[in-house]
Order: sequence, then structure tokens, then C-alpha cells
Amino acid sequence: MGIAPLSIPIDPNQLAQQLHDRRFAYLITVTDNRSHVVALVPEVNGAVLGFTTTGKTTRRDIDANPRVTVVWPPSESSEYSLIADGDATVHGDEVRVVVERAVLHRPA
Repeated sequence: MGIAPLSIPIDPNQLAQQLHDRRFAYLITVTDNRSHVVALVPEVNGAVLGFTTTGKTTRRDIDANPRVTVVWPPSESSEYSLIADGDATVHGDEVRVVVERAVLHRPA
């Protein structure tokens, strides 16, 4: 019996197939050497994520630094988290993230 890998690369266009029972995601922004984390439910369309209920801090951070990370925690502690990195843009109250890289990741 082999050991499960720590990280499994995922095609960004296949994000929706990895969500299963994941109810929400954490959107992480960084500006001025400070991170900002919010829990949201994104709409997934291929490699594009849409967040419709973002606050002013999230939008301000993205205007200053569009690089973001999105983390879907596992529904069970024995499962993998889904982590996606990409570039975000602000459109009114909505944020769109184009995912460039995604992995399933488990604790060591």
C-alpha cells in the first residue's frame, strides 16, 4: 500500500469537479504585508471564480495587489483541501478570479 501524495495538481478548468461537499471557500488577499481572509461561496465557471458578496477591504486589496489565493477546506479531516492561485479583478461589488494553478493538498 502506497502513501498518498501531499499535493495533487488540478487542471484549473476542472475545479467544479473537485468541489463535492465543499460548502464555501476562503478568499485570501494581501496588501501592505497584511493578509485578509473572508469566507465566501464562489460561482465556478471553468477556471474563473465569481464572488458576489465581497467587502470593501477585499476589493481595495485586490486593486492594490490582484494576486489571490482561494482555499476550500475539506469536509472531513482526512480529505484534501483544494487550493487555487490566480489573478483577481474587481467589477463593482463583484470579484472575478482567473485561476492559474490549483492543487489538492493534505497535511503531512
